[in-house]
Amino acid sequence: MNFTRSFFSGPAAVAAVGGILFFAGCSVDWLMVKQKVMVDAISAPGAPKPAGQSYRLVARKSVVIGQQVQLPVVKACVDAALLQQGMYEAPSNVPSDLFIEVTYGMDTSSRVDPSTRESFLELSARANHKHAIDTSQEEELWDVRTAITGLAGRLETAMPLLATVAARYAGTDTHAETVQQVADNSPEVSAVRDNAVKALAAKESPPVSAPVK
Repeated sequence: MNFTRSFFSGPAAVAAVGGILFFAGCSVDWLMVKQKVMVDAISAPGAPKPAGQSYRLVARKSVVIGQQVQLPVVKACVDAALLQQGMYEAPSNVPSDLFIEVTYGMDTSSRVDPSTRESFLELSARANHKHAIDTSQEEELWDVRTAITGLAGRLETAMPLLATVAARYAGTDTHAETVQQVADNSPEVSAVRDNAVKALAAKESPPVSAPVK
């Protein structure tokens, strides 16, 4: 399922999800301290660094169906984080250098201790040597999974943090899961959140027509 074809369902929805990120950045206590972000990244031998490459996001269908998460927030945060690393989304009618499959989730089982409940974001990139527009089954170039524990609110509130760290480790190999201490109000994460909110607001605003002479 192509993100760019299924994300936006109207101005009201976009305004609502933009509000989730805005208020998450200024009013949630857990965001004001450093978070332990678990990172597990792999990269194919000889795979080029992703900076300067174009991409197209693809949501794993099972995730879209099974998760009660606002997709526009996920896309806006991932786009902003990848842009921060020098990547850019390919125009809709232009083949991208990469297809990036996006997977996310939160353990909502009542049997799980809330303090150990995991929320995660995973980005998996595939090559697009055949210049396809919609999808690719070519070799995987890199995969990065980021996760935090103990999130009590909505998964969307953690997306700027998870996306920032995931994009930072795209195309690298940690060899094993590592833990990074990252403040959710750090300049890097705040920039991703702000740019995501701006992107959502731009989708809400109707185009301005030129005056008729």
